[in-house]
Amino acid sequence: MCYLQQVKEEAELLRAGLDRYSHLWQSDSKSVLEEFLTYGRQLGPEELEADETPPTLQDFQREIESLDRVSAEVTHLDEVMVVRGWLQVDLRPIRDSLLSIIHHRKHLYTDYLLESVRDSQQQATRPGDNEDEDDEESYSSSGFPLTEIVLLLEAAAVQLPEHLAAQVLTSL
Repeated sequence: MCYLQQVKEEAELLRAGLDRYSHLWQSDSKSVLEEFLTYGRQLGPEELEADETPPTLQDFQREIESLDRVSAEVTHLDEVMVVRGWLQVDLRPIRDSLLSIIHHRKHLYTDYLLESVRDSQQQATRPGDNEDEDDEESYSSSGFPLTEIVLLLEAAAVQLPEHLAAQVLTSL
């Protein structure tokens, strides 16, 4: 019976090691994005109130890079763990689910930025809306410089659709 207790304890340690990713499956991705857009970060469970601070491009970059790091960690999880030489734990389903959640969250952030570029391009192509054509820097609908958003999206391996890339290049 002592041997079974040891197996149980080791299996619990394995589970506890995966708990560091629990925030990914315990929180709704869309509410995480909404919180980020309101406060510029994810609030901790102890924070009931915080000052509303819209995110900066650096905040977006930090979140995207954080998701990339977690994705790399999860990708390197062992597919199968063997506890005490006989209890086989298949980690592929949880690894695949975590990677799917991470991929979805990263796309929420990059899609938000991509949509702000798209919106600003649509506004720029409307006749009569180009009052400030003398500006050297074009800004997105979210208020970020277009060039910086494009560079951030490229760094995150997001390709602009061809029609949008052509519009952005002509407006810069």
